[in-house]
Amino acid sequence: MLIIGTCVHFPTIQCSKVAFFLCPRFNLVRNLFDEGFLSYNEEIRIFKLYYIFYIYFVLELFTLFKTFGMYERGPLHMLGREISKELVLGAGEQLKQLLSPHNEEDRNLIKKGLILFRQGSIYNVNTTTHTVSAKVQDVTSVQVELDLDDIVMSTCTCPYEGICRHRIATFLYVYASVDRVGTFVDLWKEEKSIDDVLRNVRKASTFLKPDKDYEDSSLASWIAFFNREYDEWLENVPSQNQLFQSLFLHYYSNLKKKAPKSPEMKQFFIVQASVTVFLKILQLINETKPTDYMLQHIIFPYLDQLIDNVQNAIAEMKRYALPFALDPLLVDSVERFRELLFTSKHYQYERTSLYQLLWIELLRRDKFISIEREWLEEELEQMEKTNESYAVEIEIALMHMDFLQSRDEDIFHSLESVSATALPLTFKWVEDIMKKKNWKRLSGWVSYMLNNATEYINSSIPFEEKRYTVRYMMKLIQQYASATKEDQLYEKACRKMLPLTYAEYHDLLLDKQQYKTWVELQTLLGFTIDEMDSYLLKEIEKSEPGILVPLYVKSVQDQIALKTRENYKMAVRYLKRIKAQYKKLKREEVWENYINQLAIEHKRLRAFKEELKKGKLIHD
Repeated sequence: MLIIGTCVHFPTIQCSKVAFFLCPRFNLVRNLFDEGFLSYNEEIRIFKLYYIFYIYFVLELFTLFKTFGMYERGPLHMLGREISKELVLGAGEQLKQLLSPHNEEDRNLIKKGLILFRQGSIYNVNTTTHTVSAKVQDVTSVQVELDLDDIVMSTCTCPYEGICRHRIATFLYVYASVDRVGTFVDLWKEEKSIDDVLRNVRKASTFLKPDKDYEDSSLASWIAFFNREYDEWLENVPSQNQLFQSLFLHYYSNLKKKAPKSPEMKQFFIVQASVTVFLKILQLINETKPTDYMLQHIIFPYLDQLIDNVQNAIAEMKRYALPFALDPLLVDSVERFRELLFTSKHYQYERTSLYQLLWIELLRRDKFISIEREWLEEELEQMEKTNESYAVEIEIALMHMDFLQSRDEDIFHSLESVSATALPLTFKWVEDIMKKKNWKRLSGWVSYMLNNATEYINSSIPFEEKRYTVRYMMKLIQQYASATKEDQLYEKACRKMLPLTYAEYHDLLLDKQQYKTWVELQTLLGFTIDEMDSYLLKEIEKSEPGILVPLYVKSVQDQIALKTRENYKMAVRYLKRIKAQYKKLKREEVWENYINQLAIEHKRLRAFKEELKKGKLIHD
C-alpha cells in the first residue's frame, strides 16, 4: 500500500522503468510456482526472492524522490500558487502559541504529526485561498479541514478534541510548500519570535479584525456589518463561476466566526447571519439568472443547509433563558424576516417555510403578530390594486398569523382559494401542533390533509416531488395515528394515496401479516413474481401456503403471451411452483383441472406443449 500511495506523484517515465525491471521477474517466478516446478525449499527461496525485489523497488522509489526533489516536499510547490506564504507563516505562529515545547503532551503531538508527514500519509489535498482539506491515513483514514485564518477553527473527523496529530501533519504538509519543515520545528522548540514576518501578515491577511465590528444589541448594526463584509467578499470573490459556493463557504463562514461571545447572543447572531446569506443568495439569483440545473443541484443544497442551521441555532438558544437584551433585536427582526416573502420569485416553498419557522420559534407574541398582520393586510390590498406577483406569499403569511393565534377554521377557509399544490405548506403547522401534543387540534389538520391529498396527487407537479411530499405526509399521519391509537387511520391513508404510498402500504401489510391483501396489492399495481424478493416469497408461502397462487397464475399467463421458447420454459417453472402449492394444500384435483384446462386452451402452441411434457406436467 505504501508503494501504491507514493507512486502517485512520480514522473511516468521513471515509474515505467522500475516496472519494466520488476514485472518480468515476478511473472517468471509466479509461472514456475503455478506449473508445479518448485519444491517446498524452492518455495522458501522464492519468498526470499520476492523480498529482495521488494527492497530493491523501495530503494528505487527513494532514489526517485531524491532525484526529483520530492522526498519531503513532493508536489507541494503547487500549493504556493494558491496559498500565500504570509498566511502559512501566520498559521504557524498560531500553532506556536497554542502548543508549548515545554509540555510533554504537546511535544508528543508535534512528534506524531511529523511522523505522519514523513510517512507521506497526507493525500487528496484540496486548497482555497485560506483553507486546506486533506485525507490523513493513520490507523484509519480521517478527513482534515485546515483553516489557516484561524487554526483553532480547523476540524478533523478523529475523536480527539482540540489540535490533533492529523491537523499537525496536514499543516506541516502545507508548511513544506513555503519553507523547510525543520525550520518550523526548530523555531517552535526554541520559541523564536517571527514578529517581523507577522507584521507583513497583518497588513496582507484578512484574518485580523477591528476591535469592534458591530454593536451587540443593535440589529441595524449587525446588518450593516453583514453588508460591509458582503461588499468586501464580493470585491475579492475568486471566480464568478463559483459565486454561490464562495458565498456559503467563505462569506457565511466568516460571519459565523465573528459572532458574539455570549451563547444566547451568538446563536441569534447565527440565525440572522443565516437569514442574511439566504437573502443574498436570492439576490444573486435575480442578478445572475442561473440555469435550472444550478438552481436544483448547486444552489438548493445551500438554502436547505441554511434552514437546518437556523433550526439548530434556535434549538441551541432555547437551552438558555433568553436575555432581555434580545427583545429590541426581536422587534427589529419582524421587518427583517419579512424580506423572505418578496426578495425573489424562486424557491417559494423554502422562503415561506423559513418565514414560518422563524415566526413559530422566535416571534410568537401577540404584539408582533398584530404588527405583522396589519402590514400584510395593507400590502395585500396594495398588491391587488397593482396586480403584483407576491400576493400568494402574503396570503400564506396571513394564514400563518391565523395559525399562531389558533384560527384554524379561518385557515381552512383561506386554503380553499389556494391551489392544491400549497398542501406542503401546512406541514410546518402540523409539526408545531404535534410537538405540543395537541391531538385534538391536530385531528382537524389530519382530516384536511386526507381530504386534499387526491387533488394534490392528480396535479401536474412532477412525480418525484409528489412522492417526497406524500412520503413526508404519511410520516406525520403515522405519528398521529400511533399517538391516538387510531390504527385504521394510517391504513386508510395508505389506500387513499396509492400508488404513491405503495411502499408504506406494502410494509404495513407485511407487518400485519395480511398476505392476501398484499397479493392483491401486487396484482393491482402489475408487479410480477420476478420483481419480488425470493426470500420474502418463501416466508409467505411457509406462513400461508397457497396464498401466492394468483400471482403465479398471472405470471404464467404473461409468459405464455410472449410466445417464445424461453418464456414457455419460464411459464413451466411457475407451473411447477403452483403444483407444489396445491400439493401442500392436498388439492391435487384442482391442479389437474387447471393444467388440463391450460393445455387445451393453448393446444395450438406446439412449443409450449413440448415444454409441458419436458416438465412432466402433462402426458400424451
